[in-house]
Amino acid sequence: MSEPVLFDLDSACLRGNPLGDPHRRSVEVHLPPGYDGVRRYPVVYWLPGFGARPSLTHRPLAFGDSVAGRLGRAMAEGRVPPALLVVPDCTTAYGGSQYIDSAACGRYAGHLAEVVAEVDRRFASLPGPAGRAVAGKSSGGYGALVAGMTTGLFSAVLAFSPDAGFEHCYLPLLPAALDTVRAAGGVEALLARRDTGPYDVPFMVAMSLVAMGMCYADTPGTAPADALPCDPVTGLFRDEVWQRWLRHDPVRMLPAHAGRLAALGLLHLTVGERDDYGMHWGVRALHAALDAHGVAHAYREHAGGHHGIEHVFTEALAQLWRVWGEKEAGACAA
Repeated sequence: MSEPVLFDLDSACLRGNPLGDPHRRSVEVHLPPGYDGVRRYPVVYWLPGFGARPSLTHRPLAFGDSVAGRLGRAMAEGRVPPALLVVPDCTTAYGGSQYIDSAACGRYAGHLAEVVAEVDRRFASLPGPAGRAVAGKSSGGYGALVAGMTTGLFSAVLAFSPDAGFEHCYLPLLPAALDTVRAAGGVEALLARRDTGPYDVPFMVAMSLVAMGMCYADTPGTAPADALPCDPVTGLFRDEVWQRWLRHDPVRMLPAHAGRLAALGLLHLTVGERDDYGMHWGVRALHAALDAHGVAHAYREHAGGHHGIEHVFTEALAQLWRVWGEKEAGACAA
């Protein structure tokens, strides 16, 4: 793909958010091969994971191409339907928003809807849910699932290693994260490392759990230490806090939202067989729950873990041909 188009969006949803994070956000748009501003194209909204840059232009490793480069090449070769690729910025002071409306962090589901409306206003996109997909990895995959469950904005959801089955993907990380918090000198001291580093794996895991607690908190002004499912000093478990987390678990959300997911043109789940953070067991549980509720979906486990899985995105997005076909994938005149 060519260089992305960037525009700033003054978000009404994020203005005055509880964390004081910026309400003016950049949106990155990658145009499909042959885009001329006349012919209308479908749109893939890509949601980055926790702590990731809100961009697909950077190579994740020293080897290979960026995600935007991979998908642009696949579009040019006809393996993936030509589409606009849009990356919103939904980061917070804690690293991520989970793309939900949070009393403690801000209205990021609302902001995603603002981005959709603005893209339709600025670009030659196919209007309406039929021409939109939402995809992402890890927290981005979680955000894609929740958007598919709770909004009517999208006709396709592709979730890669999403947060799900919270007992599997969060609780096993908690003891080591508490060790990191203790070694740092407490939650506030850990948060101070956001400006100084080092940003090693233990720090990122501990920060991610603090961020999850803030995203799932239901009271403005919640202190980060109080948002964790156990006391970070004594280790005493707080069941009332954990139950609040579980209300946001896609496995537990499913019964109330199965109908909306069943109406999607595509629901795709992918996870590594040995995910570094236990996501494979949570996604397996979600897969089983979807089957139990009769929700049609594609499910794939690959041989990798949580990182270095960019190659699986292309083959998954190739399934969008079944949803959009030739007309929707760029053959519709404006």
